[in-house]
Amino acid sequence: MTHDTSPRSVSRTVSRTWRLLLVGSALTAVVGGGMHPDSDASDPLRERLAQMTADDQWVLGHAFIVVSTALLALGLWTARRDLRWSSSVRRAFGIAGVAVGLYVVETVAHLAAVVDSDALAAGGAAPVAWTHVGLSAVLYPLSGWAVAMLALATARGASLPRRAVAGLGLLAGVVHAASIPLMLLLPDLEASRLFPVAAIALASWTLATGVLGAPGSSGAASPGVPERSPQPVT
Repeated sequence: MTHDTSPRSVSRTVSRTWRLLLVGSALTAVVGGGMHPDSDASDPLRERLAQMTADDQWVLGHAFIVVSTALLALGLWTARRDLRWSSSVRRAFGIAGVAVGLYVVETVAHLAAVVDSDALAAGGAAPVAWTHVGLSAVLYPLSGWAVAMLALATARGASLPRRAVAGLGLLAGVVHAASIPLMLLLPDLEASRLFPVAAIALASWTLATGVLGAPGSSGAASPGVPERSPQPVT
């Protein structure tokens, strides 16, 4: 029994893989996001963290978010090997995959902040919780802008529906990138209200991108996709 290892066959397999990963990421994000505890955006950050980490759903909800983010990183990284995308878009997928992969580290620290729940409430040292905040100050902007740049790359020469999806990705990336810096630099702005906006937009973009797949999946050449199959990215 022989297996078809031609570039076109490999690309079809890759396409199915990254699309399933993105759809899985979006669905898992919806579950995890729906379990995220609420807090008063006008309260100090320490008090909000103490309230949220004390919630019974913190651990399970954030475990779903860790899984969702890991699936997204794997999906973006795998999509860079889909030959139906142009080389510039595949590079953007690779960069976004790395950036979101780093962001997975922050989601793990975010989950682990539960160990400091009592210390946060008592005003004591909370190294894990503040490590989460420090990582988020770097990795939210990094991953957000990587997603935004990827969305812009996929919009070039695309059809109107795909541009609409790319616009959603741009919104998700920009809001995600800005949310933590704004919350830390301008606490009176109550920028934490941006978190659900970014989460909903990111999950919607992830789901739509996974469902649509790459342009030209029917085999016809599409804008932004070379007619000759390029060499796979290694």
